[in-house]
Amino acid sequence: MDYQLLVVAHLVVAGYWLGTDLAVYYLAGAIADGRRPAAVRGYAAQAMLVLDMVPRTALVLTLAIGATLAARMGLFPALAPWLWAFWLAALAWLGLTWAVFRLERSALGHRLATIDFALRIAIALGCLALAVDAFRPGGAVLEAPWLGAKLAILGTIIGLGLVVRVQLKPFGALLGRSLSPEATAADHAAVARLIAQVKVPVWLIWIGVFAAIVLGRLKPM
Repeated sequence: MDYQLLVVAHLVVAGYWLGTDLAVYYLAGAIADGRRPAAVRGYAAQAMLVLDMVPRTALVLTLAIGATLAARMGLFPALAPWLWAFWLAALAWLGLTWAVFRLERSALGHRLATIDFALRIAIALGCLALAVDAFRPGGAVLEAPWLGAKLAILGTIIGLGLVVRVQLKPFGALLGRSLSPEATAADHAAVARLIAQVKVPVWLIWIGVFAAIVLGRLKPM
């Protein structure tokens, strides 16, 4: 693909990531509002889970497109001859991400989620290791502090996404109680507290994505 088209794709994916995350954020607020009818909050929860797949997809594509751009710029020479294999791996990860979503209520889905969680830890650590590499000469990544900063941000974003995933483990049970006819003010408050806790890493993810975009546009030519 043409280099400029890759740059445009990189920006478009980031735009979809932030834009859809804002929609997810709004829906989360509706879910936490115990004054809304249960049917409305239940529908908002279903819509939120579906829309959340856009940022999850964007994360994988951001990593794949960004690595391709780095290789095309000569900053990651070891990757250049293996881009085809890298993209196969990225698409496999994307397929795993969607499989976890589609099969989330099954035993297989839980096993795939565990694999995906471990894979994300490995990828986050890999990004941080390459970030350090990019700040010094003689490594796999050529010395480029701006790229090192972007890699560090991406690794941190992946880690924050895992924090959100851990925080949301009780979400299903809490929401179920909040939507039941016997729901109490305490049930609604529990959902609201959980949503408020999750907002903190989400804000940090937004800041990270925006900072990465700025670094990419301000890099030395």
